[in-house]
Amino acid sequence: MTGDAIDSWLRPVRPVLDPADEVDWDRLSAMEIKLDEVLAPYPVDLPDGPERSRRLRAVRFVMVEDGFLDTMAHPLNGLLAQFVCGYRDIDLRDAVTVGHGSLIARYGRPALRERWGARVAAGELVGVATTEPHGGSRAVEARTRATTGPDGIWLVSGRKTWISRLTEAAVFIVFFQNPEGRLAAAAIDAAEPGLGREPVMPAGMAGWTWGVLDLDAVPVHPERDVLVGDGMSLLRKHFTNYRPLVTATALGAAAAVFDSVNNHLGYRVASGELPRLRDSALVTLGRAHAQLTTALLGTAMAARVAHTEPERAEQLGWEMKAHGIDTAHQAATELAQLLGAAGYRADSPIAKARRDLGALLIADGIHDTLYRSAGKHHTTRTPTVAEPRRQLLSR
Repeated sequence: MTGDAIDSWLRPVRPVLDPADEVDWDRLSAMEIKLDEVLAPYPVDLPDGPERSRRLRAVRFVMVEDGFLDTMAHPLNGLLAQFVCGYRDIDLRDAVTVGHGSLIARYGRPALRERWGARVAAGELVGVATTEPHGGSRAVEARTRATTGPDGIWLVSGRKTWISRLTEAAVFIVFFQNPEGRLAAAAIDAAEPGLGREPVMPAGMAGWTWGVLDLDAVPVHPERDVLVGDGMSLLRKHFTNYRPLVTATALGAAAAVFDSVNNHLGYRVASGELPRLRDSALVTLGRAHAQLTTALLGTAMAARVAHTEPERAEQLGWEMKAHGIDTAHQAATELAQLLGAAGYRADSPIAKARRDLGALLIADGIHDTLYRSAGKHHTTRTPTVAEPRRQLLSR
């Protein structure tokens, strides 16, 4: 699935998306062009497996060498870059971002930033290990724990599940209970001998390896490796910023499905294979385009708020991640039906996009749980417009 994500999807909504002209559009266009250049010698349209992972790493390192790693600091620049990457392939979500490496940059002590900063800036991947067998939404109840060992070193033991970048990450940000029973996070070198890995083949998002990470008395230096701050607070702040990027990547993938289906149908009509498009197909196209566009604008709002209004950011992040992934998944599923059997071939990029979008309904927050959290936020906050409410109820 190839095309121009910027001209087809982003520039048409620029007056609303970027009214103050804060986005570096020239830089964004240069990134899109470079990404296509890199994908020519390192195509990633391969079956899932080690070779696909190696090519994804090659794409990332070339993009880093050319200066495209997190060079667009404004939240909208990063968000739109992720949309462009997702338009090519959801597995390119790590092509131009430090991702979970921002946890080290924002909350690491000087010694930790010195140890990992240059490697992350050079393109090394960072994994995050939160989910455990008992459930991913209850991080505060983590059963992975640290005990105090010789010379005050902590020894961390436990099991983390559904970990992405399992064999590619150079360092993992692991969440665990510290010796005092409070949730903490630490950067652990992926080369530590106490780390064990059990790869599992997922149904979607399989470009990077995924599976179980076991920790057996892995040493952690509390004054060097542990991130500063309460673990739950760090986790929530990080994903408030991270989720809009994931959502934009998914919406980019669904936009590519739209363009592929639209182009295919247009060709069939122009070539005479179809006398005309059915009304149901036209409705599906119109609805999908409207839904994807409005979801993108909502996701952009969530990214902005994450940097300007922290008190509202988490709730918007929950809602827009759940809504955006739902929208992208539904649009891709309905659009694929317009291709008939061709949209369901296992080697079809559209089938892959649908598998990846299905995986994103669970990754980085199960959508129903995120909707529930947002609903709870709305219903438990203090009312601020009591008089209009009383008038409404009295009618």
